Amino acid sequence: MVEMKNEEIMADILNRLVTSGCWGKGHQDVDQIVNWMKSYVKQDGSRVKKAIRQLSQERFIGYKNNKRSIYLNKNYRTEIYAFIDTHLLK
Repeated sequence: MVEMKNEEIMADILNRLVTSGCWGKGHQDVDQIVNWMKSYVKQDGSRVKKAIRQLSQERFIGYKNNKRSIYLNKNYRTEIYAFIDTHLLK
């Protein structure tokens, strides 16, 4: 198994949110995202949670429900698509 880089993890999270339509009011549970990705990423989801925190710091995503759910920031739509195109494994 090839270990994913942090940027690839972040791009995968963003891509999953985009395909789920989680813009603004739509949201996805953080634990569900961690469970989806823990087979691809080592360390039992701690790297996934760290990537989610970093995406929040960059304002690509926001939190709902006391940080249990996340959504995409509509104001960064162009930047999000550019980040996915640059870093997502094809």
